[in-house]
Amino acid sequence: MSNDVYPKDYPNWRTNAFDRAEDAAYAFGYHLIVHCRDEAIATIPQDASQDTRKITEEAVDVALHNVMDMLEGFWKLETGPEHSIELALGVRVHDADNNVLETNEISPCKQDLPIGYWKWAHYREFR
Repeated sequence: MSNDVYPKDYPNWRTNAFDRAEDAAYAFGYHLIVHCRDEAIATIPQDASQDTRKITEEAVDVALHNVMDMLEGFWKLETGPEHSIELALGVRVHDADNNVLETNEISPCKQDLPIGYWKWAHYREFR
């Protein structure tokens, strides 16, 4: 991916708490696409038919979209008859010495991750 679509560099993240968490969520989305979606799509054989390519891309999109739904708390995740679990996603920013500078919890229910997914996956709309 070219630098013109990469999310804002950390020093340029917005200062409002909600906007800052959104910038962190966009950084997560960028890396989800680059390291998961793009890598999965790259395994489709070059000689695959357009139908096969389309079906495979749709399956990858559904799987990753559902991961984000789980992170958002969209489904109740049961772990036995009397317990449930909630998944949380935090984005930590480190400096060059690996010191944590900032942590933003972006899920569950902090950001609308699936809506952003389609921008990240198909339109490369990174902020």
